[in-house]
Amino acid sequence: MEHILLATDGSEYARAAAKHAINLAAETEATLHVLCVVDERRFNEPALSASELATIYAEDHANMCVAEVSEMAEGSGVRVEGDSRHGLPHEVIVEYATDIGAETIVVGEHGSHDTHFSGVGRKVRELADCKVVVVGTPAQA
Repeated sequence: MEHILLATDGSEYARAAAKHAINLAAETEATLHVLCVVDERRFNEPALSASELATIYAEDHANMCVAEVSEMAEGSGVRVEGDSRHGLPHEVIVEYATDIGAETIVVGEHGSHDTHFSGVGRKVRELADCKVVVVGTPAQA
């Protein structure tokens, strides 16, 4: 395995998924790609509008989520590459996985968004051409 994609949103489920992905990347000597998607349904691109501050906050949050996973991986020997993007989460996750040639996508069972696993994770599983690992709560991880 060469490339693993972790989709994160900073939730406790995403942290459990991050631990799993870091361990998997360490075992397989794969590069861990970390992606956080700013959901365009909730946050538009910054512009001169009332939602500009909320969008900027969401982008900052996405960057912090990626940085958190990089910090979690410190000392594990895992190479981490991170990115944040705008769009519909399931579409962006699958597109990004295809772009990097990911063999595995790791996601948390639920997230810090309104549409839980039955939405984003299910759609990723349906659309992805690679293995998708869904990690449960930290107690299950």
